[in-house]
Amino acid sequence: MKNISLSIKITFAFATVSLVTVLFLYITFSDLFERYMLKTETEKVILIAETIEPMIAMNNYLGLSDESKNIAQQIIQRKHVLGGFVIIGNETIWKEEYDETLDHIDVLHPIKDPITSSEIGTIQVSYSTDSFKKSVNEMRQTVIYYLALMSLLFLSFMLILRYLLYPLTEIAKKVQNYNLGDDLKFENLRLEPETRAISNAFLLMVDNVREYTTLLEQYKLSVDESSIVSKMTPDGTINYVNNELIRVCGYSRDKLLGSDFSLLIDPVMNNNINEEILKCIHSKKIWKGILKNKTATGQDYYVKSTLVPLLDENDELLELISIQHDITEAIQQREKILRQTTDDNTGLPNRIKLSEDINLETDIIFGLLSLDNYEVIKNYYGYEFALNSTKQLATMLNDLLTPKDIQIYKLASGEFGLLPTKNIDIDWFKQICKYTIDKIEEFQVNIDDDSIDLHASIGCTRNRNKYLSYAGMALQQAQSMRKSVIFYEDQENLISQFENNMSWTRKIKLALAEDRITLFVQPLVDVNNMQITKYECLVRLIDEDGKYISPFFFLDVAKKTNLYHLITHKVISLSFDVFSKIPDKEFAINLSAEDILHIETVEFLERKIVEFGIGNRLVLEIVESEGIDSFNEVNDFITRMKALGCKIAIDDFGTGYSNFSYLMQLKVDYIKVDGSLIKDIDHNVNSQIICSTILNFSSALDMLTVAEFVHSEEVLEYVKNMGFDYLQGYHLGEPMPIHDLLS
Repeated sequence: MKNISLSIKITFAFATVSLVTVLFLYITFSDLFERYMLKTETEKVILIAETIEPMIAMNNYLGLSDESKNIAQQIIQRKHVLGGFVIIGNETIWKEEYDETLDHIDVLHPIKDPITSSEIGTIQVSYSTDSFKKSVNEMRQTVIYYLALMSLLFLSFMLILRYLLYPLTEIAKKVQNYNLGDDLKFENLRLEPETRAISNAFLLMVDNVREYTTLLEQYKLSVDESSIVSKMTPDGTINYVNNELIRVCGYSRDKLLGSDFSLLIDPVMNNNINEEILKCIHSKKIWKGILKNKTATGQDYYVKSTLVPLLDENDELLELISIQHDITEAIQQREKILRQTTDDNTGLPNRIKLSEDINLETDIIFGLLSLDNYEVIKNYYGYEFALNSTKQLATMLNDLLTPKDIQIYKLASGEFGLLPTKNIDIDWFKQICKYTIDKIEEFQVNIDDDSIDLHASIGCTRNRNKYLSYAGMALQQAQSMRKSVIFYEDQENLISQFENNMSWTRKIKLALAEDRITLFVQPLVDVNNMQITKYECLVRLIDEDGKYISPFFFLDVAKKTNLYHLITHKVISLSFDVFSKIPDKEFAINLSAEDILHIETVEFLERKIVEFGIGNRLVLEIVESEGIDSFNEVNDFITRMKALGCKIAIDDFGTGYSNFSYLMQLKVDYIKVDGSLIKDIDHNVNSQIICSTILNFSSALDMLTVAEFVHSEEVLEYVKNMGFDYLQGYHLGEPMPIHDLLS
């Protein structure tokens, strides 16, 4: 069947289908014709019976039986009627015998009374079917005749079709016997438009095959020149290598051919990689990966490898082809970058790596962990101890959080970044952060025979674009509120707070640039004569609309920037300029711990004291409410200032970390008792007891005392009677612009 030409198959199929169709139509319509003709003949007989039945019935009703018999006898005279009978009641009034072996049909028809329509008898007519049979046979002979003619037509069609399809047969033979490189021609064939199109298509295909073969040869050359190519049998035996592989690996062709492909792979990774590759190849899949190989001299080189299984038509593995690219330089560059993105001390990824990882994510949760006592550790134990502490902590954090899919990053001194590597629930992350803080509190850093406790806080954010900024804000909030973990997004006032800080920073800068930092002065009254003998200078900022702004609104913001010391310099300059023109009054300016520890500010103050020669009338008020932590530095400052003739006061005494032993060593001149102890001293027993203690202490050390916040006559009388040396408050005098002293 395979060797029979397509033209014969098409013709035979067409003829078979056509003949079967005609035969089916012949049988179907022959049967229908016979049945419908028989039905027609039967209807003729019924019509004969229906024609004579009314006359027979009427004659019978009139009693004309002879006439009825005559009418019945007329039936036999009809063409093709063989016989029949007429029965009325129980009497047969007519009957005609016939040869019942002849083909016929019998039709029975009732006789009805013309008056009552009741059935009174029966008519039977026997009808010959000879003519019917003859007509049917004639029809069948005609059909057979036409079928024979149709068969001849089919035979002719087959021959014509063979003739028409002959070019296709010849084209098929030429194509079947074609070998790549042969000259394919169709010159002697009869070509109609369709066969010409087919032949042209084959010719074009041959040209394309030649072109693509040439291209493939060039591609092979390009791959051989630019890539490392080898082929292997299914069991991994090398049977082809190109020159590039020989050049890179350093083995000879003879050494490689017949060897197992694992010869080239680094022995350390040999087993695992071999199993992975074989598993992939046996499943007839392409394997891709990076391999670390060894040259003949033992040097490492890296290749990006693609191993492709080549299959036969039965999907069986024929051989393997390996295409590799030398990426040694890229790997070395990546390792160099890795070193740049790794913290040397802890081995953790650093801020550069964190930035890269954040950029790969769309949704993040980021935590900024800071050792709250890192600066204390560094200043007290030294830089090396601090480095060792963070290294030990990094190891602990890595062991603690890596199994929980959280990557640790080493950022600034004493700071770590926490970034989940999978999508996690935010509540779960909060729990992890709190759990981490608890573990840090339990953790001790051991250096030689010494150990210290660590304290930390974490600020968190979900903001991808400003993760460090927002987490840093949350961290500052956590440290100021002494909480372990705070989420930036959970603090409703955090954004407005930092926006407010930025706004005040801009206002302070502009005020300094436009000389809108000024001073108010508030008088101090000598209890002995109730006369003003001193003034305290109070800084103010003049707003753009001319209003005076209290330091309550801007001084804390200024302390967190480099602007604070500029304000202190302005206070010194302005107060010295005014009071140098008022020779009989002492004046006081406030200095914070930041001022005392700021070398440039102290040197500026010394220069101004010498320049104006005003030290003997200057009182330097040290704000005690901030705590005197750096005792040695403060004591040195006091010694230097007293050498210039200045007096020293401790301001806001009683609100901070009051330490009487410190005061004994500092040797100050004034103690200003904070207003919170004075405002209700006339009826608050606790305030009375504390102030009495302070007065007794200061009297023993020859220190003068100042009662602040004297706001009523009752308070005034009480503090006078207690023995305070100086009084200050709105009841005695409100703050006023410093230049009013000159008017």
